[in-house]
Amino acid sequence: YFFIIIVLLLIIPLQLLYLYSKNHQLGTVAGITSQEQEVENSVSIGEYHFSLFGYTSPQAEVTFNGQGIYDQTIADNAGYFEFKNRFSPFSPREACLSSKDQFGRISAPVCLASFPTQYNIVIGPVIVPPTISLDKPNYFIGDEVVLTGQSLPDADINLSMFTQTQGGSRKVESRFGNGLGNLKQEDGLSPIQPLFSNFLTRFPLLNLSSIFHIIKPVEAFSFPDLTAKTDAQGNFSLALPSSQAQNYRLFTQVDYQDEPSANSLTLSLKILPIWMIIIKFFGFIWSLLKSRLLEIVILLEIVALITYFFRAFLHPYYLSKNKTIVVYKNHLPVVEQVHPLTIIE
Repeated sequence: YFFIIIVLLLIIPLQLLYLYSKNHQLGTVAGITSQEQEVENSVSIGEYHFSLFGYTSPQAEVTFNGQGIYDQTIADNAGYFEFKNRFSPFSPREACLSSKDQFGRISAPVCLASFPTQYNIVIGPVIVPPTISLDKPNYFIGDEVVLTGQSLPDADINLSMFTQTQGGSRKVESRFGNGLGNLKQEDGLSPIQPLFSNFLTRFPLLNLSSIFHIIKPVEAFSFPDLTAKTDAQGNFSLALPSSQAQNYRLFTQVDYQDEPSANSLTLSLKILPIWMIIIKFFGFIWSLLKSRLLEIVILLEIVALITYFFRAFLHPYYLSKNKTIVVYKNHLPVVEQVHPLTIIE
């Protein structure tokens, strides 16, 4: 124990010094000097104009951003927005639209192809995808899972969900939009894959995946469409299944004139088993202690030192054990005296 005590007495001051220097760092930046310099600003604008309009959630902040292009506007209560008579850039460039709703959620960007810049042009309508979010970061079996979002007022919202199974990817909802109309498509299959599958059927020796099992089979499963309708303020919500532990990926689309918009941002939803509550609890405790781990170690070391010194020098057992008990023993010879017996009558 003596060696451990010496080590703790040496380590604790160093730890306290490191902790003090860590929490009292000076906010200085090397290499910064002040100097005066003339700055010349110049702005070049195009000759022609463009106008861009579309729809998103009510009162959303719409941003039009690209190389040499940046503009912002606010949608009205009907979700309509417009960039009117903006100067076109000198050369055709791509630009993207995105919106931030009233709750701070960001939509997926809608990127437009480069538009002509040699004459005035009107672009639209551009439908911005819905903004979505989940009400909690973690869910367990039996929890109520609610997906909320905002989009065009009084519009239909389509939800697409996918889950991972042992055989591959399983599709929960099968409706897709590619900007060119509705498309029924199996998950994980491209339009050229059926032709390739027929070719392999005619020439089975070339189908290496059936021999070496390189490509796992994909199980496509379709549930009834999960849909919702936005209210007058553009809000919508959907209740999602949580009956079994599963990992989901999901996104939404909004219908405008019977055509789906582009996909929203894809969210990941994890339904955890009940026993994961214990692991999540200890993980939460660890996240609280991790930032103060050094302080906790120093405190435990000080408590260990105090306990050692108390037991070594101040404990009642130690005090009683170290009391000196002196026993005097008479070593002189004992002289026995004989008393005669007297009988009194």
